[in-house]
Amino acid sequence: MQNQLITTGIISRSGKVSNNKINLIVGAMTLPFAEMVWVTTNGDRDTVNRLTEVFVTMNTPADRGKLFKIIQMLYGLMGLQFSDEATHIPTHKIALEYFIFSFILDFGEIIKNYITEEQSMRIKEQLKTQ
Repeated sequence: MQNQLITTGIISRSGKVSNNKINLIVGAMTLPFAEMVWVTTNGDRDTVNRLTEVFVTMNTPADRGKLFKIIQMLYGLMGLQFSDEATHIPTHKIALEYFIFSFILDFGEIIKNYITEEQSMRIKEQLKTQ
């Protein structure tokens, strides 16, 4: 499995994790995921907050592998294609840790942008009716 990570550039031959490569993978994956979560929940903040809480509380050494599998499953349930490059990340502890960290961070930022956008639209609508 290490060969897969080396081939994709996630780790170097010396075993060093490429945070830049993981950021690229996560960046490409997170936007469509967050968008589908937002759309399928109809912007329900309680549901989004519960999902975020699951991500954050499962981001422990004991649960990261399970969390990765849950994220993969959610991709499938939403009809999204999970990244082939990311598939083997759980085989490397440090790569998995950074992947999950980046995924949670990106997810939170994207959702925050959706919330801000929704609030701006509400304010504009209120100003129109005044």
